[in-house]
Amino acid sequence: MKPFDKSYVLDKIKEYNGKINKSKICDYEIKSIDGLKGIVQGYLYKKEDEYDIEILELHGPSHIWMRLTPLEIQASYFAIRMAKGKVGVVGLGLGYVIEEMAKKPEVEEIVVYEISQEVIDLYYNNFPENPKIKVVCCNAFEAESRKFDFFYADIYEYKITSQIVEDYKRFNELHEIEEYSFFGMEHFLLSCSYTEIVWVYIPENWMESSRKAFESIQESNLLDYYEKLDENLVSQVLEEFKGVLNDI
Repeated sequence: MKPFDKSYVLDKIKEYNGKINKSKICDYEIKSIDGLKGIVQGYLYKKEDEYDIEILELHGPSHIWMRLTPLEIQASYFAIRMAKGKVGVVGLGLGYVIEEMAKKPEVEEIVVYEISQEVIDLYYNNFPENPKIKVVCCNAFEAESRKFDFFYADIYEYKITSQIVEDYKRFNELHEIEEYSFFGMEHFLLSCSYTEIVWVYIPENWMESSRKAFESIQESNLLDYYEKLDENLVSQVLEEFKGVLNDI
């Protein structure tokens, strides 16, 4: 089942390989590697696999900012599925997430906050202007206040830390947000202990998306490869979320 069907992932990689050109602007460059082989990191799991296909990467001054891999495609699938109405996104990357969101008829507008003008210029080198998409070059925490039906923080590189809670608070103070999500949210919730999570108010869209993620990986026969996040770290972040979410 999508998004864990390998053919779905390959089709998306092929689609965007045909849209995105390797190029460089100042310290930012779109490069590629020949493929993936060995232990492949997917969303929620790791397993021995091979992707004999070019993989695009966005390189910045100090590290790789985004790679169009099974992990990125599978993890963002659930946020793309939730997107509706007026959407806010933090982090542009290679443009995959916003381009996929813009395909949805129920998405009216996407405001993307990207701090690097070079990343924005690389994006527009590959994609034509879309009336649904507005890219704003700024620090997302200093943006003009807006009202969003859905807001997605796509800036965590698959790392669950206390920063996620702090950002949740700051973005919800800045904007009027109906539904919020962040990269890796489903994995975070699925890694939480039942005895701890029952005492925390969890937004309905988080619960629904996590349920869909679990059902999808189960139906794709990948449950044997599922890996929980670090128990102590998850417990700490959940406790911090408790003080924020239980006040809603």
